[in-house]
Parts: sequence; structure tokens; C-alpha cells
Amino acid sequence: MSDRVQAVERALLLLEEVAASEVPPSAPEIARRAGVNRGTAWRLLSTLEHFDLVERDELTGRYSVSYGLVRLAAGTGTGSLVRRARPVLERLAADTGGTAFLEIASRGELVVLDEARPALPVQIDLTGLDVPLHCGSAGKLHLASWPPAELARYLAGPLARPTRYTVTDPVRLREQLARARRSGVATNYKEHQEGWCAITAAVRDRADRDLAYVGVTLPTYRWTSAELDALAGPMREAAVEIGSRIRTGGAA
Repeated sequence: MSDRVQAVERALLLLEEVAASEVPPSAPEIARRAGVNRGTAWRLLSTLEHFDLVERDELTGRYSVSYGLVRLAAGTGTGSLVRRARPVLERLAADTGGTAFLEIASRGELVVLDEARPALPVQIDLTGLDVPLHCGSAGKLHLASWPPAELARYLAGPLARPTRYTVTDPVRLREQLARARRSGVATNYKEHQEGWCAITAAVRDRADRDLAYVGVTLPTYRWTSAELDALAGPMREAAVEIGSRIRTGGAA
């Protein structure tokens, strides 16, 4: 017992309470459940938020687990998240002939953790690619998960328009994000580069929060917009399978 640091122990207790809650809890609820003084809980939650381990909703003041935890898990020696999702990515790449990818959100940005490419002469490399959130399928899903006030600030612009197909009208974008929020799937057809299109599904936890994103990027010369939309079902199934693999340690 004497070897443990009390502040660290309390912070981890708070983090566990947030993670175990089916409904995002408030700071007083977290403090009470963890048996920690409210003032101490506020300071520890602020520290956890600074390191992207929890996220506080600006409107409700309630807390949820943030993507920093996924980033830490991905940095472990085993790369457990990548390893568990890899079979699904390889199958998607083989079935579609596109580049399948796994992404997480961290501090407002999307980070590609892994990608699987098809055995074809023409391949799409996503490594290090900077795609504005409103131009990409994964980005739209991420935006759809934002609190209303934060989303409003983003949509107020200015918004980049890398191609003539990029949607920058806030009303149209809100409609797209609402559909993505309901369906768990978003698409991008020629919106970032005219030669590419993509479809992404949200990998969600038991509390229906976005944990990661699984997607496929495809060449537009081989895929129409309607054909891309038709992949929504298989992409949702892939997201569910990855979520199951994460929870069960790899077994689908």
C-alpha cells in the first residue's frame, strides 16, 4: 500500500468510474462513486481531460472516456487494437480492391493506426495524409460525434474546398452529419481528391460512443457513388466485428 501514489490512484479510480458508466456521469456523480472529495475530483478530472483520457461535454458537463486511451493502447508492445482489427481490414481490402484503414480521433485530429492494401498494381496510400474533417468519411463521423457548440464553431468556417465536389455549405453538412450519426456510416465521393472515394463506419462501445473508425478508400474510376453507398451494410458489419474483437481479446 505504501508504494502507491494516492493522487494517481484516485485519478485512476475516477477514470474507471467514467469508463464503467453506461450514461456519461457528472463530476459530482463520479466523485461520489469513487469516494473522492469533490474538489479533488474536479482537479483530477481536469488533469485527465488535459491528457485526452476523458472528455467533458460543454453543454451537459458530463464526462466520457476519450480517445487518448485508445492511443495509449495502440502504443503498447502488442499493438492489441491493431492486431485485433487486422483480419477485418485484410478481408475488406481483398473484397473491395481498396485500401482498408483503421483510424482513431485524438485531440480533434484523426490518426491512421493501420491499413491493409489489396494485391493490385494500383493502390492508395493513406499514410501521413491530411484530410480536413468535412472532406473525409471518417472525418464526418467524427464531426457527428461532437457536442453541438463545438460543431457549430467548426461549421462557421472557413472550410477548405480542395475539389469542386467538396461540401462546405453548413446546412448540407449538418444534414450529412445527422445521417452519419443515425446510421454510423459516412461517405466521401471526390470531396478531397477527385480520383478517390471512401466509406467509413464507426466502431462503437457498449455506451454507443465512437471508439474507432474502419473504412475503405477506393478509386472513383471503378466505383460510382451508388456502388459506394451499397457498401454501408458490409462496413457496419465490419465495425461490429472489430468492436467484438476488442471486447473479447481477438475472437469475433
